[in-house]
Amino acid sequence: MSFIFMVFHWPEEGHRDTLAQSMREMRDVLAGTPGCVAVEPPYLTEDGACLVGISKWESRQAFLASGITLRPADEIVEGETRPRLRFFLEEAQAAGPRPPSTG
Repeated sequence: MSFIFMVFHWPEEGHRDTLAQSMREMRDVLAGTPGCVAVEPPYLTEDGACLVGISKWESRQAFLASGITLRPADEIVEGETRPRLRFFLEEAQAAGPRPPSTG
């Protein structure tokens, strides 16, 4: 079952390009990590305020075994305006048949 780690970054004014480059460098490091399927380039939201990083893994276990250390959820990293927002996404299982309605 596949797993996606997605993180939103809000760079301070003037720091977007530096942060995007740092995310590209992280992509290069993660690309050789066992269990890592793909790392997307940083995406920019329509309003230009947020950079989004997405990595795809063979499983949650592969991600956790990668050695990535996550910062505290409430930490504001230097050069960013607010804490990062992280999503741990697991592949949705196909729903089986729905039971008949009783009402």
